Amino acid sequence: MGALIRIAEVLEQKLGKEIELQDIGYETVCLMHDEIDTEMVPMSVISKLAEPVICDCANYTDDEGNYYTLISIEIENASPYEVWLIDDKVVPQFTERNEET
Repeated sequence: MGALIRIAEVLEQKLGKEIELQDIGYETVCLMHDEIDTEMVPMSVISKLAEPVICDCANYTDDEGNYYTLISIEIENASPYEVWLIDDKVVPQFTERNEET
């Protein structure tokens, strides 16, 4: 549920408009280490996660058709690791939350 609120907060700031929670898609998926794309999540992060890895995903399409996705991965004793995509392309440092782990 954190991904739902987080994408709304970030996109409200970035897009300058209110994002209604009912306009955001949401799902939770469980993945094994070998199912995670290392171009999205570095192996240095993956190797520290217990299997299965639980990923909360939220997505939103704006009025111009841009498709935003947040993948949030809980990390023990740290803020969630976030992967942001726009139109299915990873956007490094979309926010400043991730630090080297």
